[in-house]
Amino acid sequence: MKNTGKWKRTLWILLFLLLVFTPIGILIGGTEPSPSRSPWLDFSVALGFIGLALMAIQFALTARIKPLKEPFGSDVIYHFHRQISIAAFLFILAHPITLFIIDKRYLYLLNIFQSPLAAKFGVSAVIFLIAVVISAEYRKKLRIPYTFWKIWHGILTTLVVALALLHVFLIGSTRYLAYPAVKAVWLGYTAAWLLLLIYTRILYPLKLIRNKYHVKTVKEERGASWTITLQPARKKSFHFKPGQFAWLTIWKTPFSDTEHPFSISSSSEHPEEISFTIKDLGKFTSTIKNLQPGQNVYVDGPHGSFTIDRYPEAKNLIFIAGGIGITPIMSMLRSMADRNDKRPVKLFYNNRDWDSVTYREEIAVLENKLNLQVIHTLEKPPQKWDGETGYLTESILQKHLPKSWFQKNTEIFLCGPQIMMDIVIKQCMNLGFDQKQIHYELFNLV
Repeated sequence: MKNTGKWKRTLWILLFLLLVFTPIGILIGGTEPSPSRSPWLDFSVALGFIGLALMAIQFALTARIKPLKEPFGSDVIYHFHRQISIAAFLFILAHPITLFIIDKRYLYLLNIFQSPLAAKFGVSAVIFLIAVVISAEYRKKLRIPYTFWKIWHGILTTLVVALALLHVFLIGSTRYLAYPAVKAVWLGYTAAWLLLLIYTRILYPLKLIRNKYHVKTVKEERGASWTITLQPARKKSFHFKPGQFAWLTIWKTPFSDTEHPFSISSSSEHPEEISFTIKDLGKFTSTIKNLQPGQNVYVDGPHGSFTIDRYPEAKNLIFIAGGIGITPIMSMLRSMADRNDKRPVKLFYNNRDWDSVTYREEIAVLENKLNLQVIHTLEKPPQKWDGETGYLTESILQKHLPKSWFQKNTEIFLCGPQIMMDIVIKQCMNLGFDQKQIHYELFNLV
């Protein structure tokens, strides 16, 4: 399974490089050098082509294409999307800057009131792109609500690519796009981008609407959390792997683009219904307790590679959870119980206090069903508490892990607040675990 994933990752990386650099290859091999054209002009165009190709590819990265995300993990794809978006911005911005350096007379193109239509499109694309980057990088500092930002992020990004393509076709029709090979490439890119846009904005939401789910129950849990259990309206089972997540659209339709990601907490052995345990952490999550049985919910999933099913050869499993980060791990424990999986498991579960330990009673039952040892760590323990106190530390891990577990046949699954995960990853590596043995998915969206 690991080798298969490696080959898939390699193929996707090669395809990415091919899509990014094909326009440059065609530009070099499909056009004839002109003594009247500065090589720096060709260089400037090449920068713009790379930047635009990178921007167009972003729509594929955010389209939740399962075969694309499965080998890497959703958090890796989203992190890559962010980094590549910045790279695309720099390439695109370098395109006009290089022109201005070549010849200051190009500066007149910045006057969108007097410049040619092609320049108007190009300048507008750069202005919108600057707005996209600033709003994405400084959203929290600017206090822009996530849902509002997400909608306008999609609109502005679409405008950037559309305006940039219009710029390419108008200004390139008498120069670079006059060559059939170059024109064919950009026509192909445009068609692919439009098809992807239609799929993500129209066809996929329609698919979700046809496969809606109904709320079966809403149950209060410890730790200011609520578990909602959903059943498919069309009696179609929702097959997933323990630890995966889904995007939920509640109160609105999938066309509203207001979905939120949540880990599935139920057992994968009962796909006829799915459960999500959601902690009250903000404006949206505070509404979960108000859901009523029979209410429509739209589910996009499953997604993610955070699952024990990717590592069937593992002999020992270490689960580390902080607060509501227990939800995907709970799905794994419940699935293991239903499968009668007797592999040894150590669960390190960190919480603020004893009353906020979500699933506390069920975890105690699972401890008897599975080959499971639970190590609770409490920041504010009750009186006469004889367990671990404070935060999870390297010494606590070492104290409860047998020496035989510090080997390649042990896999670690970690989920919790970002600051906790950063610290625990370093602790595990200090203890001798390889980074490849540590698995997590991180969503820091809201």
